[in-house]
Amino acid sequence: MSEEISTTEDQKALWHNRMFIVICIASIVVAVGIFILLVNGYINKQYTGYEVIREVQRQDAGAEKYLCHNGSFIKYSKDGISEVDMSGKTLWTGSYEMGNPSVVMRGEYILVADIGGKDAVIYNGQHEATELSVDYEIKQADVSKQGLAALLLEDSSSDMINIYNPYDVSSKLLVKIPTNVDDGYPVCMAISPDGTSVAASYICVSAGKVESRVVFYNFSDVGKNSDCIVGARNYQKSLVTDLHFLSDDQVVLFSDNGFYIWKGMKQPKQILYRKAKAQIKSVFYDTNNIGMVLESGNKRTPYRMDIYNLKGTKISSFGFSNEYNDMQLSDGEILFSSAKECGIFRKNGVLRFHAVIEEGVDYFFRGTKRNRYYLFNDSAIQEIKLK
Repeated sequence: MSEEISTTEDQKALWHNRMFIVICIASIVVAVGIFILLVNGYINKQYTGYEVIREVQRQDAGAEKYLCHNGSFIKYSKDGISEVDMSGKTLWTGSYEMGNPSVVMRGEYILVADIGGKDAVIYNGQHEATELSVDYEIKQADVSKQGLAALLLEDSSSDMINIYNPYDVSSKLLVKIPTNVDDGYPVCMAISPDGTSVAASYICVSAGKVESRVVFYNFSDVGKNSDCIVGARNYQKSLVTDLHFLSDDQVVLFSDNGFYIWKGMKQPKQILYRKAKAQIKSVFYDTNNIGMVLESGNKRTPYRMDIYNLKGTKISSFGFSNEYNDMQLSDGEILFSSAKECGIFRKNGVLRFHAVIEEGVDYFFRGTKRNRYYLFNDSAIQEIKLK
């Protein structure tokens, strides 16, 4: 009899233990489900308005251009450059005279080049400006994270890509890459963040047809015995009109019919190609993703946005109807703006924010705090918070 009672009590204890485990698992599942719903709700939350946190009156006549730089702004024009913060304080300033200044930034270095002119200036926000004067007209400029300046130069008889160290007092010119006649006419170039590689795209004519030739240069020991050339490819059915380094060792090429990614700048190799299935309106990128906006042919949603990761996987594709003059990928969000509108897409296609701004929109930048953005109109710079 005692053995039967003991067995019954053991079965009850086992049943209670099993029920406890089931309840715990169910509670965890419910908690995870609630957490996922909350996260999705936050990620996909849509905002219909904003409040102005701070406002600073613009001290310019509209001729200056702006770039966002680590929570402050680079302001530049034909006669100078400065960095200002959201309080209106000028952090540093520099002067020059240029007919068509172009600004590129990487890390702490800011390179200003006079496109069509022969002068360039580099700043790092801490020391005085370092000037570069060249013998030929500048077509394009880029800068490495160490402050090396790459200039695409144009002469009446030839073109070249020169790499300069503006801080070397003995010899600023480090590398001179002459354009090979077989390469064609240079269209664009970029220097790697570490300053060891350059990629350049050329337009050339072969058998009466226009095609692109992309050449890769490396300035380490690998490229010393071959005029720095470590790789090249002709694209007979594509015109490569833009290219950018995604890292020290990876380059994206944008063409009129899609994009290519190359990897390994000592032995460059094309690792993927993604073809656009419609006319490309614009492209954008960051160190994790590449996006293309295509003409969809749909009257209701005339544009389609395709977003890829660097493995070439399409992670999102959605239609939209918003007109825009500028679009940028910033911390997982796609910011866009036009003359009177601005907005934000999530990468999953959710329109997170959209507003019509009667005062006009000159620039729209992401801020440094959650839900904070910088909105420029004709007369003021506003820090706004979505609500």
